[in-house]
Amino acid sequence: MRKLVMVCLAAVVLAGTSACRGQATASFNGWWKLDEAASTGVPPMMRGHETVVHLTQAGNRFTIEFLFDGQVLNTSDFILDGQMHPGQMGATQEARWLDQPRSLEINIHRPAGGPMPGGNEHLIWALQSGGQEIRRTSTHPDEKTPPQVYVYRRIPTPAAGRGA
Repeated sequence: MRKLVMVCLAAVVLAGTSACRGQATASFNGWWKLDEAASTGVPPMMRGHETVVHLTQAGNRFTIEFLFDGQVLNTSDFILDGQMHPGQMGATQEARWLDQPRSLEINIHRPAGGPMPGGNEHLIWALQSGGQEIRRTSTHPDEKTPPQVYVYRRIPTPAAGRGA
């Protein structure tokens, strides 16, 4: 009888662990480090440096906090409703779920003559490998450049909440 109780208890614990792991993997929330070797189109200024993103997903909001060598460089907020919204530095942006909660699409429209090069950028953020990897694909429909694919791997929350 004691063995049966222990086996049942172990089964419940494993089932609970599996359920929790499944929930965690269905979210972009967390800290992600760029795997430079698995990525394509990484600009020379980023190579050899630690690039981390802290992603927060809550309802129809998606926030990307970009850290470079442990320093916060930029934070971008998106509303996942498919509508046009003001972006950073004069840009406009629209974002929406493609396959909630596993992939989303962001379109950024930068005006000519602004602080950033003008044009359009199309981004797809997709969870893969059981929620332990993200593929961020960036294309520029106005240009004939190949897609830029960044592969991010989930990492533990850094100590003190910043850096990695």
